[in-house]
Formats: sequence, structure tokens, C-alpha cells
Amino acid sequence: MLFQVGGQGARPTFFEMSAAQQLPASLRAALSYSFGVFALRRPSLHKVLDYEDEFFALLMSVLESHSLRTTGSLSL
Repeated sequence: MLFQVGGQGARPTFFEMSAAQQLPASLRAALSYSFGVFALRRPSLHKVLDYEDEFFALLMSVLESHSLRTTGSLSL
């Protein structure tokens, strides 16, 4: 079972696993909304909205590589 009281141990808790699964969808919605608001204020940012998927993929790859480096899971 993944649930451990106090989160002690090497395995993630149920709540950490649940949060990790919901993070990409929540982050994508927040970024999409933020870019939309900024594009309303500055019309030059409309081009960013055209490449929203690519920017999100780049951001997720940066976040995942940082996570792998800081947890010692990636050996270069």
C-alpha cells in the first residue's frame, strides 16, 4: 500500500501520487489562461498562443529533467 502516515520512507504517499497525476493538467490550464490574459493586453503575444502546445511540452521537459536531476534519478 502506498499510503504511509507522516510520509516517512522512500515510497511516495497516495496524496503525492494523486497530486503528481493532476499537476500537468492543472499547469496546462493555468498557463493557457495566463497566456490568454496577457495576449489580450499585448497583441504581440498572440503568436505565443499559436504555439501553446510546443511551449507546454518544453516547460514540462524542463520541469521533469530538473526533477530527475534533483532526486538523483538521472545520471549523466
